[in-house]
Amino acid sequence: MRWMGALLLLPLALAAQTKPEDPCSISGQVTNAATGEPVRRALVYLRRIDGSPGGVMNIQVSHTGTTDAEGRFAIAGIAPGKYRLSAEHNGFIVTTYGARGPGKAGTLLTLEPGQNSSDLTMRMTPHGVIAGRVLDEEGEPVPSANVQVSRQQYIQGRKQMSRMNGASTNDLGEYRVFGLAPGRYYVSADTRPNQMLPQTEDEYVTTYFPRATDGAAAAPIDVAPGAQLRNIDIALAKMHTVTVRGRVASEVGPPAGGENARRTNLNVMLSARNAMVAGGGFNRGATVTPDGTFELRGVTPGSYFVVGLVNAQGKTFTARAPIQVGSSNIEGITLAIRGGVPVSGRVRVEGESSASIGQLRVTLQPAAMGGIMFAPIPTQQVKENGSFQLDDVGADQYMVSIGSLPEGFYVKSVRSANLDVLADGLEIAGGSPAPLDVVLSPNAGQVTGTVLDPKTQKAAAAMTVVLVPQEKERRDREAFYRTTTSDLAGLFTFKSVVPGEYRVYAWEDAEYGAWMDPDFLKPLESRGEAVSVTEGGRPAVQVNLIPADSQ
Repeated sequence: MRWMGALLLLPLALAAQTKPEDPCSISGQVTNAATGEPVRRALVYLRRIDGSPGGVMNIQVSHTGTTDAEGRFAIAGIAPGKYRLSAEHNGFIVTTYGARGPGKAGTLLTLEPGQNSSDLTMRMTPHGVIAGRVLDEEGEPVPSANVQVSRQQYIQGRKQMSRMNGASTNDLGEYRVFGLAPGRYYVSADTRPNQMLPQTEDEYVTTYFPRATDGAAAAPIDVAPGAQLRNIDIALAKMHTVTVRGRVASEVGPPAGGENARRTNLNVMLSARNAMVAGGGFNRGATVTPDGTFELRGVTPGSYFVVGLVNAQGKTFTARAPIQVGSSNIEGITLAIRGGVPVSGRVRVEGESSASIGQLRVTLQPAAMGGIMFAPIPTQQVKENGSFQLDDVGADQYMVSIGSLPEGFYVKSVRSANLDVLADGLEIAGGSPAPLDVVLSPNAGQVTGTVLDPKTQKAAAAMTVVLVPQEKERRDREAFYRTTTSDLAGLFTFKSVVPGEYRVYAWEDAEYGAWMDPDFLKPLESRGEAVSVTEGGRPAVQVNLIPADSQ
């Protein structure tokens, strides 16, 4: 019986020989998701996402490798920790291990000391291509036309058109857009009015395939993995447009170079009121004359912001004015660019805590315009004594956020005098506001759980898990949502959760951000598990997976 005792002691002896710093290794294969063939010379890399031994969060590439002729790879000498494994190759969409499709979150690799993970498989999806020509109303090619390929995405809870890629046409009016993941797209083209030619009432406008001036009437184009779609030709359409004229003046001191240099740093841009619609951002810019006047031609009906910008003293200052464009020209827009005001305050921790607050950052995120800023977002690191000051903050409505919080902390309150700035936002409309009093609590909650597949009654790995706030005032605030991916055992954890009421959902396949859309979530409301998070609470839940075919 001595040999049985020796066998029982062998695993314990091997475990005792493993040291916390013992390196790990991984190996596997990369294949073509469309053909099953191996992908040779693919770049495989690991990104560490947990804290390094020095206590600093590390999200940089820490290890790389290349696949051989059989698509196989091996990486050794890896420090124990949590990683994301990815692969990329020309002609393919970047792929993450465990992802259920391009652009989806993958599965975390948790490597224990001395662990060797083999047979890791990544299936790379070949990218698609859309090509065609842009023609005028007489069927002639349009060179140097701007072509955009967009798709509908959820952005801050609303489904909007977002630009994915683009190209310019050559002298034959031809374009080719590559690097497209499988999905449904919309293609548009436009050509800017020639400012040197006399203005006409009807001008070429942004036109969607095949010849629609309204994005709602655009024909969708479905791109399969590796598809090469040709002859997606767009016939540019003309419609009535108007001209927007005005003047911009800067009260901010000139940069080095004097008055002439200041004038050359003045810019005016026209942006859709929702700056992310139709792949937006800026629709177009205008030249500012030495006396500050500007002219924007070829503007179609709609809601816009006219934005003036100036670079001075190493900073960017802005002013904007909302306009509603109809059938008539708009005159007399005035943009006065002024310097900002300082916003100061102090961060303090509730109760006793040894945590350092010197690494925290205070950021003012614009509450309007979908979070888009025309100048750098005001942000500043907190000093060791908790004080901070942000200079030159422009007039606007802001939401205050605190970044780099220690694990287990949450922002309990932010007040300016008697105003609740955390809930209502900070309005800058003239002079400096009262100093901000930011209170942190070290007693954030934590939610853990398991994702269960109701069809198999087994744990479901690599599923998207979302913590959705239930309070009405929090439902449209992305900061109160939490997202993660279940691990290989179907387990998930949400750390540093703000106390409140939530529901936990698990999706087999859900587009990122869809859970902020009430219309998307309403029919699935009962599929989530309710959870109440108190200060320091650690509730655990079991969540049934919502299959892709039930959404």
